[in-house]
Amino acid sequence: MTITTETVFEVGTVPAEQVSEESPRAGRPARRHFSIEYKRRVLAEYDSAPTGSKGLVLRREGLYDASVKRWRTQLEAGTLGRVNTPKPRRGKKTPEQARIAELEKALAKAEAESAKKDKAIAKREEALEVLGKGVAFLEALSKKDQP
Repeated sequence: MTITTETVFEVGTVPAEQVSEESPRAGRPARRHFSIEYKRRVLAEYDSAPTGSKGLVLRREGLYDASVKRWRTQLEAGTLGRVNTPKPRRGKKTPEQARIAELEKALAKAEAESAKKDKAIAKREEALEVLGKGVAFLEALSKKDQP
C-alpha cells in the first residue's frame, strides 16, 4: 500500500471542509477554537447569570462547565490568551543512555534486595542474642543447683 500526501492528515491541521469522505476524520466534528474576546464575553455572561440559568448559557454556546472553569482560572492567573507552548519532546535514548538507565534500575533492585537481607540478618542476630542470654541463664541456674 502506498501512502500519498493526499491521504495522510494530521489531526487539527486540516480544515473540516478539506477532509475527503474517504479519510479517517470524515464525519467527525472539527476542533473549535475560541477567541479571547469570546471567552471573556462568555465568562462575563456566565458569571452574571442568576443561579439556575447558568446551564442555559452553557447549552446555548455548546460548552462544558470545565471549559468555563479553565478559562476563569486562566483569566485570574493572567494567562488567558497566551499560546500554550508544547512541552519539548524527548528523543530516543542513545545506546549509552539506555545502558545507564538499565544499570541504574539493576542497582536500585540490588540495593533494595541488600536492605531486605540486612533486615533479616539483624533479626537473626537479635534472636541469637536472646537465645544466648537464655542459655547463659539456664547454665547459671544449673550451676547454682549443683552442690
